[in-house]
Amino acid sequence: MILSTIASHSSLQILLGAKDEGFRTRLYVKPERRAFYASTRLADELIVTEDMGAILEDDGIVIPHGSFVAYLGLEGIEKAKTRFFGNKRFLKWETTFELQDRALDAAGIPRVEVIEPEEVRQDRLYFVRIEGPRGGSGHFLARGEELEERLGNIEAKFRIEGFIPGVYLYVHFFYSPILGRLELLGVDERVLIADGNARWPVKPLPYTIAGNVGVALRESLLPRLYDYGLAFVEAMKKLEPPGVIGPFALHFAYDGNFKAIGFASRIDGGSNALHWYGRLYWDEPMSVGRRIAREIRLALGEERLAEVVT
Repeated sequence: MILSTIASHSSLQILLGAKDEGFRTRLYVKPERRAFYASTRLADELIVTEDMGAILEDDGIVIPHGSFVAYLGLEGIEKAKTRFFGNKRFLKWETTFELQDRALDAAGIPRVEVIEPEEVRQDRLYFVRIEGPRGGSGHFLARGEELEERLGNIEAKFRIEGFIPGVYLYVHFFYSPILGRLELLGVDERVLIADGNARWPVKPLPYTIAGNVGVALRESLLPRLYDYGLAFVEAMKKLEPPGVIGPFALHFAYDGNFKAIGFASRIDGGSNALHWYGRLYWDEPMSVGRRIAREIRLALGEERLAEVVT
């Protein structure tokens, strides 16, 4: 059995986890990125190509991550004959505000306040979010008095949110159909280019994500987040049967209360940071990448692979 993915986003973690679980690996990489990936021990087969769509003909099990929709498009993914780990129809739920709101509301998870343009007040701070998984690219913070001018330059779909002056936390879950349980595997916060504003307040810097750091969350908060994860899994079983298979992440602003700002419907890049929560469920360190491979191995052992691939 071979596990395949695209060289981007969280592919290193996926391949490392696959190797740790004894699988062969295949990696699709663009020519300009070949040297780095070829220098590692992680890919048994390196497919160098400009066309990432070649993975849609793969004969192994494809592990999707946050670059798949951008490279392949939702239609290509959903029509592909190759086997994807997880529910590939779940991938689209993170791509629009409408679907994200529908899923979070169905789960009863409180969301950040959405502001209509006519409700904007001159003296308040707002966060403008661009639709879709973009790594923070295009998002910005502004006062109401600045919004009309700054919004005039945006061509993509966006929305205005009430700014929450707290911490922003990204919670990584894994739902296992084989074991019938939800695992909370980590929490991270994002390292943003905009963090440089605190040191060099010369001009507003973009909210593009540069990296991630693991967070050891205050323990009293974990049960509440776990309940949100459980509610989300139950909601998605009804909204997109068979529901969540494998990894997802819930994204929150926290100022003493949690308000959801979105979610990832696949392995989240923040899981690349070091996390220890996997030891709550397993006798060894367990990254999300390794957890994916472990689920496949468990499914193969019980002849239940069809329950974890689509």
